[in-house]
Amino acid sequence: MRELHLKPIEIHLDSNHKIFALPYGKTPLCYLAMLIKAGSEKDPKGKEGLTDLWAEGLTLGTKKKSLEELIFEVEKLGGYLEGSAGWDFTLLLISGLEEKGSNLLEILSEIFYEPDFPFHEMEKTKERRLSNLLKLKDDPSKMADRLIWIMAMEGTPYAHPISGSLSSIKNITLEDILHFHNEIYPQQRCTLFILSKEVKEVLLEKAKDTLSKLITRKGEEEKTSETTPSTPHPQILILDRPDLTQSQIRIAFPSLSRKDDRYYILKLMNYLLGGGGFSSRLMERVRSQKGYTYSIRSSFTSLKTCGTLIISTFTPTNTTYATFEEILSTIEDFIKEGPTEKELEEAKRFFEKSFPLRIETPKQLLNEIILQETYDLKFQNLFEEIEKIKKINIEEIKLIAQEILQKQKMQVLIIGNSEHFVKNFETFGNLQLMPYKDVSP
Repeated sequence: MRELHLKPIEIHLDSNHKIFALPYGKTPLCYLAMLIKAGSEKDPKGKEGLTDLWAEGLTLGTKKKSLEELIFEVEKLGGYLEGSAGWDFTLLLISGLEEKGSNLLEILSEIFYEPDFPFHEMEKTKERRLSNLLKLKDDPSKMADRLIWIMAMEGTPYAHPISGSLSSIKNITLEDILHFHNEIYPQQRCTLFILSKEVKEVLLEKAKDTLSKLITRKGEEEKTSETTPSTPHPQILILDRPDLTQSQIRIAFPSLSRKDDRYYILKLMNYLLGGGGFSSRLMERVRSQKGYTYSIRSSFTSLKTCGTLIISTFTPTNTTYATFEEILSTIEDFIKEGPTEKELEEAKRFFEKSFPLRIETPKQLLNEIILQETYDLKFQNLFEEIEKIKKINIEEIKLIAQEILQKQKMQVLIIGNSEHFVKNFETFGNLQLMPYKDVSP
């Protein structure tokens, strides 16, 4: 496999801090990334979006450089700088010319240890985020994605958007950001990544010095317990917006955590059900056979302690309930019959052929390695994926479908002109109808 030609260098400074360096790529570029193994699940209640705001705030200036000066320094090195949060990690990435690797690392270090969080820049960032959220209200599709996530993750640390909400962002103060920077993030586990055409010893030594500054506390890694949504019973929320001619439909099911041994079975099952575009069952039944929609898909997210699988589509108002029924019927048939041998083999070939494209560039490979590291998975596991997928059989697909796609645990969200279809849903329990205008992004 491909990993036989890759020789990663791993340096453990202690149980919580390490360096991962890998010579990779054909172009003289260097990628440096500081991974903090804590993300938006750390956001305090009422201040959701804090972690992501802090991550961006790191890039807005230091004690020594204003935002403009920092941008100039990075661009002078042919570089790019970004700070952002995920659900289970936070990342600060800087890239540039390989020959300027030491300079890039110096900037990364300065950003981490001497951020300024300038008040006026932080306020501008908050205002921009609030403005973007206000625009979301005009996009039912994006609002549906946002709201179904919250419904699906109810009762877990993930039950909010990474970027926060209108109310939570307004609640975040500069003092909150400083507290997070000084008290919360130094206690988290960190990995410094170096991907470059050539990894020089001098850069590794500087990386050790950089990461050593962060070692402020040793001890056992933070323990997490398995968390599942607290609303496993059917729930249907219909948001009435009379001006719409199409309905947005979302159906969510509780799913697996990333470290679950059946992760790759779930990945293959999702592709067969609705993740494989025109190759998927949902697309074949709901679009090709019934003509209810132009597009339907399923996607899944597996996080540290839980996961979710979400089916997404849209349809004209008068076929809203028919579309919903056809989705449930397709799921029921898929659970009973599973995929055909032909469908299964075609799906396996897709993953085998697409894998090299996922690691074609250093940035793509870095993204994959970051996810492996976030969930404490070994580097070589990345290259074992295809062999694991090849061994999956139809019965395993059926079993995981039976476990995940349970009607008694589904969460349903529909945004549309409800007077044309709401009565059809009254036979379902836990039906809630409310005006779309009452929902805040």
